[in-house]
Amino acid sequence: MNMIYKEGYGCVFSLDEYDELTFAPLYENGSINLNEFLPVEMEMIDMDDMEVFDIRNQLIRMNEIYVT
Repeated sequence: MNMIYKEGYGCVFSLDEYDELTFAPLYENGSINLNEFLPVEMEMIDMDDMEVFDIRNQLIRMNEIYVT
């Protein structure tokens, strides 16, 4: 499972099995719970749409590296 951390959001991002962007909270001790990943809902996240799409595209590229 590939994850991306973006400063200032308090979470990590990943892709689910359908390549949909998901997120999970990052705890103060730096840990995450893999069972807490939820889909990113564009209307509920305080990020620019392009930044969200960039994160998703980075994760897709990372997954392609591991597949080939």
